[in-house]
Amino acid sequence: MKPQKHFQHRLQTLSALHDAVGAMRSLSAHHYRQSRQALLPARQYREEINAVIAEIGINQSVNIGIPGGLLVIGSDLGLCGDYNSQISDAAMKQSQETDARTVYAVGKRGESAFQNAPGIERHSYDAPVSTKGLIQLLSVLAEDLISDYLSRKIGSLHVVSAQFDGVGHFTPISTRLLPIESVSGTQRFTPSPYVAPDHLRFVAIREFLFITLYEILLEANVAEHGMRLLATESALDWLEENATSTSHRLATARTEAATQELLDIVSSRRRDISNAFD
Repeated sequence: MKPQKHFQHRLQTLSALHDAVGAMRSLSAHHYRQSRQALLPARQYREEINAVIAEIGINQSVNIGIPGGLLVIGSDLGLCGDYNSQISDAAMKQSQETDARTVYAVGKRGESAFQNAPGIERHSYDAPVSTKGLIQLLSVLAEDLISDYLSRKIGSLHVVSAQFDGVGHFTPISTRLLPIESVSGTQRFTPSPYVAPDHLRFVAIREFLFITLYEILLEANVAEHGMRLLATESALDWLEENATSTSHRLATARTEAATQELLDIVSSRRRDISNAFD
């Protein structure tokens, strides 16, 4: 392939990659803003539910002798730096500490860490990209977790997820979700004459699990898109630098080709003149 065609093809490839990465950056920025806006109200509601739990005085028993469960919040999409590798490393460590035998993996990249782990039962879920997809995931995930815990399939549940520390920064954290910590209210709970105490406790526990899971998934979503924003910015800078360099090399190749063509014309002309005098 001639140098000019090689550089032209490379420029076209870099341009296509630039468009694809730019589109991913724009999409991540949109979902990042959405999740970030939803995070504060979710956190406030979870704090209110915590106050209700404390007021009622929830005391959940631990399923002693039953292996624990582990929920891992990863992602399906790439171009987010070492997001998934850090989450996977933290999940493997937590699995060993709690002897978790059942893993609920959100995102195929988070599940991959346990593919060769012996004796691990895996449940996989597609990772949400938007807040709408997050709500759809939550309805299925929460039901599976609650059912397995109540049926004593798992004795406890820890969640490994990302704590958002700013765009391009996060910390893998582990949160024990089940059983709910034993808490007691600051003042005596007065039973309602309209709602049975057991029903009220059930509703409070259900709301606590749903909103806590929702907040964890939201924060992980913010952290993932924040990492992707940083990665796409770096990728775009690299693509632009390479496009500039390739453009310069293409211009040089064109100049050299034009010079060589001119030299060939002059050389041919000289041969013609020389032949005319012979």
